[in-house]
Amino acid sequence: MAAAQIELKPDWARISFDSTPVTYADFHYFWLRHNCPCLNGCRHTTTKERTIDASVIPLDIRPLRAVVTTTVSEDGEGDKQPAVAFFWAPIETKDDSGNLAVLDDKEHVSVFPIQWLRENAYAVNRTQSHELPPHDTNLVTINYLDFVTKYPANANKNPASENVKLDKQGSVLYKAAVYDNLKNYGVAVIRNRGSDTEDIIYDFIDSTADAISTHFGRIEHLRTDNVENANNDQLGYTSSAIRLHTDLCYAESAPGFQFLHCIRPADQGGDNYFVHVESAANYLKTEVSLRAYELLTTVPVKFDRKQKHFKAQLVSPILRLSDEINTKTGERKLAQVRYSYFTQAAQNNVPFAELREWYEAQQVWDKLLYRDDFQIKADLQAGDVVIYDNFKILHARNGFTGPRHMAGVYFEASDLWDHLGQAKEQSLGIQSNQRD
Repeated sequence: MAAAQIELKPDWARISFDSTPVTYADFHYFWLRHNCPCLNGCRHTTTKERTIDASVIPLDIRPLRAVVTTTVSEDGEGDKQPAVAFFWAPIETKDDSGNLAVLDDKEHVSVFPIQWLRENAYAVNRTQSHELPPHDTNLVTINYLDFVTKYPANANKNPASENVKLDKQGSVLYKAAVYDNLKNYGVAVIRNRGSDTEDIIYDFIDSTADAISTHFGRIEHLRTDNVENANNDQLGYTSSAIRLHTDLCYAESAPGFQFLHCIRPADQGGDNYFVHVESAANYLKTEVSLRAYELLTTVPVKFDRKQKHFKAQLVSPILRLSDEINTKTGERKLAQVRYSYFTQAAQNNVPFAELREWYEAQQVWDKLLYRDDFQIKADLQAGDVVIYDNFKILHARNGFTGPRHMAGVYFEASDLWDHLGQAKEQSLGIQSNQRD
């Protein structure tokens, strides 16, 4: 048998075999670590029975590395056979008294014969899988000055000066770039846009439309010394960290989009980060836990906003699926995420025997969302803007010190897509003319 090939994914390994009908198989790392065949703590040296307890294997374990190698047969006779070796960091295991301890501080090596892996494969020729959510900030970043330099409305004005306008062609191309980022990634980070929040609003909607006014007001001034907004007795107007969430989960018609305009960054901290929920949910479903996905898409959650002068409630699953079917997968698409730990009410509509399973699902979900390889991070400076889809993107910020000031504005999704969609169509004609 020819040597196998191995590909290490974030949560599992794909091993390709030089054979049919099993051409490749996927294996979870925790499964591999639990089934280690070694006689150095995982199998009894005489009986070869397993001695390692599944309860000590971290479900998020990852190998340090893996290599294709060879090994002798189990009986020690015959030629060497192809194998794959996984190298692991030490883990706590149970000693003879049942206490957890790191019994060996050296790298642990698991060597699996290829034949054994083929015979025990449980995910053969798997086709339904999803990649990690986008997590490269450069993918979603647009520098407004790049457009101003090339397409200034006033050629005599310094492109780096405040609030320089674009000519008509530049405005179309800039808005088309924002459209592409929002369609592809759900978020766009716009550097050096300027200081006029009111002017920036109409980057994204027609002049005949307007921003959404909420119980906070039309423009939220997110700072600790806020005096402009109503109902400012909430976390956004403090210096505390705010974990991943969507806005206005308790509103029947939550805003489709929000932008944050950096008026003044914090002296320290205050960085923003984002997660593309549709990608994260698909990853959860196919790569981590189908059961957790099922619970998050079906179990109703109450979102309850209680402030001194405002109250609202709404019940919905965290992940609400639409009736629209994905033509590629045949499955229902994600319609909206409602996720807010600070307005999530006590979960009291799950039977006693099922509540632990619900909490486990939420913990699995949370652990995914807070992985670095799930997040887009942005340190917004004065004049920068970030705009994101409030139905598909979770956003958060770190705690901070100093007089940080962000202006927040909400839009109807239809207003934004109509405006930016027109720019996208016009840009195709401009690009075609440029090629000609």
